[in-house]
Amino acid sequence: MSGDDRPKKSWRELDAARDKGGSGGRRRDPSERDRERASKSQAYSAYKSQLDKLFKPGGAQLPEHMRAALGPQSEESKAKRAVLEALNATPNDETLRAALDAAVELPPEPRLLTGLLDVRDEALLRPVLQRLLDLVEDGKKPNRMLLIQRLEAVKQRAEDSEVLDLADMIRAALD
Repeated sequence: MSGDDRPKKSWRELDAARDKGGSGGRRRDPSERDRERASKSQAYSAYKSQLDKLFKPGGAQLPEHMRAALGPQSEESKAKRAVLEALNATPNDETLRAALDAAVELPPEPRLLTGLLDVRDEALLRPVLQRLLDLVEDGKKPNRMLLIQRLEAVKQRAEDSEVLDLADMIRAALD
């Protein structure tokens, strides 16, 4: 059979065959290959997991050489950190009062703030509700249904008009 007996392929068919790829097709960039290989290595995985632990609340401590580079912590910052860690560990009236008395800004953690809505003291609830409102308005929306349930419970038991107004504003911002 001679070469002339085969039907000729159109340009479209030739382009489609080339686009399908194959062994001689597109060659990968060497730097891309190196990045992919590095991201799959065990050392890189260990590095990433250590970094994740470092940035999680209550996670790993900074290595000694990095702590030395940052300088010593003041007693005030150590006390504020201890108060925040206590608040994260056990979110209740006592730890919230201690955090507010120490002038510690409430952390931007919707889950923690939603849990603090169980606090009965309305004077303590005001800053929690205000911080939650700020977070919701900034787009950091917590678990919507849980927050709605907690806000309804706050409305049932609260008598302070400011607390009720803040709860209504949060509820409106969720919609």
